[in-house]
Amino acid sequence: MILGERPRPQAAMREPARPIRWGRWLFAAAALALLIGGHRLFVWFDAPNAFPIQRVTVDGDFRYLTAQHIEVLVVGAVRGGFFQVDVEQIRRQILREAWVRDATVQRVWPIALHVSIREQQPLARWGEASLLSEAGDIYTPDPKTVPNGLVQLSGPAGTQAEVLAVWQRAQVALKSLGLSATAVRLSDRGAWQIELANGPVLLLGRHVIDARLASFVRAYPWAIKNNWARIATIDLRYTNGFSLREQGGLSAAGAATTP
Repeated sequence: MILGERPRPQAAMREPARPIRWGRWLFAAAALALLIGGHRLFVWFDAPNAFPIQRVTVDGDFRYLTAQHIEVLVVGAVRGGFFQVDVEQIRRQILREAWVRDATVQRVWPIALHVSIREQQPLARWGEASLLSEAGDIYTPDPKTVPNGLVQLSGPAGTQAEVLAVWQRAQVALKSLGLSATAVRLSDRGAWQIELANGPVLLLGRHVIDARLASFVRAYPWAIKNNWARIATIDLRYTNGFSLREQGGLSAAGAATTP
């Protein structure tokens, strides 16, 4: 360096240019495209006309209904396409059918519904127009679909299990005599009546009905059997006996034990 000479400023160091990171831009663009496309796809799927239901299949062990009847019912209840159809609402619609005990409705991709049906199994008539199922349900179907030969049970609301139990015990007791009960009735006051097949009505009252039925079983062979065709009612509401009323209205009394 020469004295008196001003030092020359050094040239400023330039930073190298940063490369453009195209990967980030491409990722952001792709994400935006997917978002827009996904939204459009969602809007399309959510449209009522997307994937319309074109087929309904029905299965079940049918005796009182038909698969065709359920299919027509389901088709009439369908609203919207595959993603919009309300399967629970369709199930509720099916359950309004008296003969349906339970139902399941499932979507089958991409344009179908599958329905499974469990029918009610009738055990007895209940009241004037209803039926009592094996599951204890009371339902009222079309009278034309009610099967023949069912026992007639009746009683106040909520007593179906009790009435059914009395009928079942009566059947066991009467079996030894070759008899059967075709009707069991419980009145609003709690009095029991049992109507026998091709025979009279047993009046059992409100108390100790099993003991009174047992008295009838004991007395039948020697005091009742020979007059069976003429008897209208057998009143067992006595402590130590019973009374018979014949078809013409005449009454007779007897002991409720074997001689």
